[in-house]
Amino acid sequence: MKTQHPKILTSLCAIVIIGSTANLAYAANSKDKETKELQLFSQASISLQDAIKAAEHKTGGKAIEAEINDESATVQFEIEILKDGKVHEVMVDGKTGKVLKVSLEDESKETSENEKD
Repeated sequence: MKTQHPKILTSLCAIVIIGSTANLAYAANSKDKETKELQLFSQASISLQDAIKAAEHKTGGKAIEAEINDESATVQFEIEILKDGKVHEVMVDGKTGKVLKVSLEDESKETSENEKD
């Protein structure tokens, strides 16, 4: 009777190594994202609390989530506002406090503040 323990053990070791490599890559990406967010946040002239107030004032709703937008080249806050059972995504300029964009989270059509005024 031939045993397959060495093959099984080799396969398990390969799975553990691949999983460990994936975890290290994820940790590095997570650290890079955190570093970028901290750099953007340090450039902000307004606080996160001020950005939330601006978003709530503009929409008339209540903030349910807020974060720095790390996909932008400039410092922007992304605030999710709940109003009338719908979630609105509000982008606030981190230097001026001006609301840049308001859109419904579920809709692909976005309305910029320049188009609304």
